[in-house]
Amino acid sequence: MGSLQVRLLFTYLFIIAVTLFLAALSLFLQIGGYRDDISYGNLEDLGRLINAQANAELQARLETAPGDPVPTTNDLLLTLRSFLGRPNRVSAETALALVDANGRVIPGLTSAPADLSLDDAVVRDLASQPLPPPGSPAALEPRRCRLEVPGREPLLCVSMALEPEVLRALSETGAAAIIVARPAASLGEIVGDLMPRLLFSGLIGVAAALVLGFAFSQSVAAPLRNIARAARSVARGNYRQRVPATGPREVRDLAANFNRMTEEVQRSQQTLRDFLANISHELKTPLTSIRGFSEAILDGTIDDPEGIQRSARVISDESARVLRLVQELLDLSRIESGQVSMEQNDVDLSELFAHLADVFSLRAEEHGIRLEFAPSGTARVRGDFDRLEQVMNNLIDNALRYTPPGGTVRVTCRDLQPGTLQVAVSDTGPGIPAEDLPHLFERFYRSRNSRESPGSRRGHGLGLAIAREIVRAHGGEIWATSELGRGTTFVFTLPIAGRAAPRAAAR
Repeated sequence: MGSLQVRLLFTYLFIIAVTLFLAALSLFLQIGGYRDDISYGNLEDLGRLINAQANAELQARLETAPGDPVPTTNDLLLTLRSFLGRPNRVSAETALALVDANGRVIPGLTSAPADLSLDDAVVRDLASQPLPPPGSPAALEPRRCRLEVPGREPLLCVSMALEPEVLRALSETGAAAIIVARPAASLGEIVGDLMPRLLFSGLIGVAAALVLGFAFSQSVAAPLRNIARAARSVARGNYRQRVPATGPREVRDLAANFNRMTEEVQRSQQTLRDFLANISHELKTPLTSIRGFSEAILDGTIDDPEGIQRSARVISDESARVLRLVQELLDLSRIESGQVSMEQNDVDLSELFAHLADVFSLRAEEHGIRLEFAPSGTARVRGDFDRLEQVMNNLIDNALRYTPPGGTVRVTCRDLQPGTLQVAVSDTGPGIPAEDLPHLFERFYRSRNSRESPGSRRGHGLGLAIAREIVRAHGGEIWATSELGRGTTFVFTLPIAGRAAPRAAAR
């Protein structure tokens, strides 16, 4: 019972069993009417036969040869009594009788079991049935009725009119019809009659249900087994494992989510491997320089004061580079894990822009770059002044680094929509290839232009990743657009001051 397929199959069989039980119960409750129909059907078949035989014998008795005496009413009654009393004509529980026009049994013209007397019996229920025209074929058809016998349960009966010629011959007796009566069929007889058909139909239905139930359970269980097998494969490290999305909609959704999960795990593993490779590469270069110059000083390869001074400066610069890299990694890790708490204050971007202008104006002037700040709109956001300055420092530093002399770096802000403000840093540099744009905010990613730039050694490819995490921590988003030969624009959004900070900003 541990298998889902077995459980589904047994559940299906249980439902079938309950359905069959309810169907049998409903049949049992309705079997009373069916029992009367069966009994009347048998009586009608037997009644037609008895009526035909009785009329045939009476008509044969009426047919006489020329010169023979015409049979009297008593002769016909004797013939009829002989017909009714003939043994083994009907079953032991079946009664035959001749009745008059009022449905009363004519005494002496009956044939009944030994313990049953029909002399005072009366036929009922005939009055409620329309009487067919005399002489018509319908007049000879059986009419259902009940025979009331004093001191006994009513018997089911059918009444059949005698032939018109016979009726005329028996007119003195008042005879009108012959009846065949019998007790209603017992429940055992009905069940015995129906059981073979019910068993055959039931077996066919159960066999079909078993086949369909097995197919249904298989259609649900097979995809789940595939997913379980794939999950074990992923647990062993096979992150390329995928499963086909088949079966019911819920199972297809599960398979699709499983495939998305494995894709995400595979991507995360690849990111981790790339991160380790990148950090190893970033650390290897300065550490190699530090080791080389320090060993040169220790083994006396560099022994002049000027060389030692130059080597010490290189060691100091590379040590600072390693320290800056480690600090940036720690900073990024803390922001991503939510360990860095962002202050939630009203920040005046005009004030921030003025401060940035003081910081970068001299550098821009030295490189012949025009640096412009153009705040507009509310220019007030909700956030951490120092962290937002860190984002702006990174973007303006990159813009100044890649903008040629005579170019322009422009910093603007404007109200984007109610509750949201947009900040943009644009330059007139060489632009970024389209294939690099989706990866700009990944760790250690540097575009082809940045790698070819003389100042590329200043960065480790972490500044934009940190900027993205800071912006997201403020509830905003950051992206970049670029056109080769015309420049690049970095844009990010922030909630304006007075607006409830998004949940991410609360970290």
